[in-house]
Amino acid sequence: MNAVEPGRTRLDALALGSAVAAVLAGMLTAFTVSVGGEMPLGEVVLTGVLAWIAFCTVVTCRIPPEVPRDRLFRALLVCQVVAFAAYVFSDIYRHSSPHDMGRGWARMVFLAIDIVSVAYLVGCSRANLLLFLYGQLLGDALHAFAFGPLYGDMWKFGVGVPLTYLAFLAASLMGRPAVVCAALAMSAVNFAMDFRSFGGICLLAGAATLVSLFPRRARPWLVIPAIALVAVGIGAYGLGRGDNYRSTRSDISRSAMLVSASDGFLSSPLIGQGSWFSNSKVFDNFMMIRAETAKANHIGGFPEANEDPGTVAIHSQILVALAEGGVFGATFFMAYGAALAAAICRLTFTLAGDRFTGIYLLVLLAALFNWFLSPFSGAHRVYIAVACALILLLQRPPVAALRPEPLPR
Repeated sequence: MNAVEPGRTRLDALALGSAVAAVLAGMLTAFTVSVGGEMPLGEVVLTGVLAWIAFCTVVTCRIPPEVPRDRLFRALLVCQVVAFAAYVFSDIYRHSSPHDMGRGWARMVFLAIDIVSVAYLVGCSRANLLLFLYGQLLGDALHAFAFGPLYGDMWKFGVGVPLTYLAFLAASLMGRPAVVCAALAMSAVNFAMDFRSFGGICLLAGAATLVSLFPRRARPWLVIPAIALVAVGIGAYGLGRGDNYRSTRSDISRSAMLVSASDGFLSSPLIGQGSWFSNSKVFDNFMMIRAETAKANHIGGFPEANEDPGTVAIHSQILVALAEGGVFGATFFMAYGAALAAAICRLTFTLAGDRFTGIYLLVLLAALFNWFLSPFSGAHRVYIAVACALILLLQRPPVAALRPEPLPR
């Protein structure tokens, strides 16, 4: 009987353990507990992963090799430390309320924990990225069925995103041309179900995947036709949609958020307004702008300008960071946004690509959308960490990051 190699046994156990942690962390991200603010249960698992990294570091006197050594990884963490320090200074200067100060600082700390932990899991095995992603999508669907979807919309806030990713995964088994077809089909489905943002993201992912099929020298010349394809798709949706009360309400609310956050930053670009704007007029301005715009468009149902905004969060990661912590408070998100754009361009124009190119583009484009039009609290912190792990994966040498595609292109 052959003896089992101790090193091989350790690697197998590490791969299995990291895979289980990736699936659990992804699946539990949709479920939250209230600890001052809303904390995804997936972050409990990721905090446990960080504790394991710390334990291995103490025992072996070195950081585990699965933790990335990339300059980009170190740069992102340094940027997050700078941003955290800027938030602390801003909160002290603005005399933010202890509750909002605690929520703001915890949000920054957990974002760093999530980035390190997810990057470690992907460092253990590239497969963990997809395991984490599809565990997260399963959790989203289970949460919607168990507790009901937000606003009663089962497609947008329940099964729409998971089914879209499953379509991309199934198509990837037949090669990238099939992924392009799946992207265009799911874009049409999402537009039809009034999930405009994700429909546009699918359309962009399909166009970028189509460009990646061609030789590298030809790809830049295909940008204009790809943009035309996206414009035609969005134009066709716009013509067929007509007036939509819910979409108009969403547009009014989001535009008011962007304007109020921008005004908050411009009024104090260096120091910022402090965590959650507790001692500023950013939320007051948001309520006033939204109420006036809604009245001008004959849209009702919004609270008046002098009413309590409740648990509203401004939907823009970069603008909120700029408005809360000033330029230095947004250090991480400026670096993160640049890294997202660079990774999308690299996938589209430089890398040879493989069957997962379309899925990777979908993740990165969704992350870029969230960077500008989603908050970075709650589950979105985990989404940011997944995008960072993918960016770091694509930084590896092409042979390690993207294996040659064994299936027809």
